[in-house]
Amino acid sequence: MRKFLTAAMLVLSSMAAQAQLSEVPPEEIDNSVRLSGDTLRVCFDRTSVIRAFDGDVANAIGEALFLTVEVQEGFGGFPLNGAGLLTEVTLAMTNSCDLFMGVSVSPNAPVSEAFTLTRPYATIPFVTVVANKDWQKLGDIPKTDRIGTAMASMGEMNYITWARQRPKPETWVRLPYADFDLMTRRVLDGTISGMILWQPALSKILKDREDAKDLRVVANDPIPPSETHVGAVVTTRNSFLRSEVDKAIDALVADGTIEKLIEKHGYQGRAGD
Repeated sequence: MRKFLTAAMLVLSSMAAQAQLSEVPPEEIDNSVRLSGDTLRVCFDRTSVIRAFDGDVANAIGEALFLTVEVQEGFGGFPLNGAGLLTEVTLAMTNSCDLFMGVSVSPNAPVSEAFTLTRPYATIPFVTVVANKDWQKLGDIPKTDRIGTAMASMGEMNYITWARQRPKPETWVRLPYADFDLMTRRVLDGTISGMILWQPALSKILKDREDAKDLRVVANDPIPPSETHVGAVVTTRNSFLRSEVDKAIDALVADGTIEKLIEKHGYQGRAGD
């Protein structure tokens, strides 16, 4: 589940972010100016389901800027509520990293004063998945059945928002899952009739599980579509790098590089926003 939390903890109101930043021991902050030369130091969430894709995009950005990408690994293992994540990312971005890949950069999202967001390099949807061959959309599932959602995800929030606007008989009982393998098993054994999760998570399930061949993506109707704009974080004080990365992303979207990487990793979605 950590793959859905990086953005949630980084994209915060300034007040909440400053409260969290106060927990960073001052002696651990390096306020000196880093001379990176021809190196772009990039941070990743090692537990992210799109870690390999983000790595490919980072390398493409580095190549476009004639910079050598130096990987800074090690993030991950935070609790579901993301406790401690902002502190660790703040330390890394201040002391050793130039770019943190793979976060949500949704339009108009409030962001900590410490960080600035790049343009999105990919937009990837949440999908509805079923095993029943007769269903073509979420709305075909009987309202008496239950569905699963990826806990704390944007897809789950999208469903909750939709359901709150309708009478209970017009909605499904929702069971949130933090364990995607378990949620998949429950779809396959009929405990739940479908699940809503991020498409890269489904792509991984299809690769890892032989029994997942019976799973099918169907239309999200009647709930509205939900998608994540994926980009990167730069420190506010490094506005020049943010501008250059944005230019590189625009070029990689325009020449089809990002689209090819999306296809390479078996994702749905589109390059850019």
